[in-house]
Amino acid sequence: MDGLLLDHVPGLPGRLRIDVGEQRAVVVPQAADRRRLADIVTGLDDPPPGALVLASGKVRLVPAEGGLLPHLTVLGNVMHGHRTSQSVISQAAREASVVKAVGCGLEDVLDRYPYEITAGRRRLAGVARALGAYPRAIVLEDANGLPTWGSLLSLRPNPDLASAALMLITTSATRTAGFVDAE
Repeated sequence: MDGLLLDHVPGLPGRLRIDVGEQRAVVVPQAADRRRLADIVTGLDDPPPGALVLASGKVRLVPAEGGLLPHLTVLGNVMHGHRTSQSVISQAAREASVVKAVGCGLEDVLDRYPYEITAGRRRLAGVARALGAYPRAIVLEDANGLPTWGSLLSLRPNPDLASAALMLITTSATRTAGFVDAE
């Protein structure tokens, strides 16, 4: 297994496997279920007894709004994942962060703050930040009233996304457009 494997997790029908390079959408009934499932998959919450959650490496969550720190620019947010224990940013980390941000189509907003860019750009900045950790899986949290993840990710294909399993968690089947399968 190279990606994510979920078995007997509440809200999922049976077993769900997402390999690196695959995109899968999961529809859950309530917003609270969406957050609980995201927390279980990313390791922020323990799975219930009998449930199995396996990942072949790092798992990163991109919250519905992007999860950006408001006092940092877009580039600062993407670089935040590259900080060392001494909070020092190397030139190599800065350059890698620029590459991740450009890959997500953010080259024109690197020096802007989250409140200065659109909701869709904030979501993409969250993806760039997650990619900076070189995860094997990325969990994309969805919410009504925001651009769909499928529309955002299809605007500019990003080869870095092929290095991770992508799991979209939403409460509406209509918001899964652009993802291969909905569970």
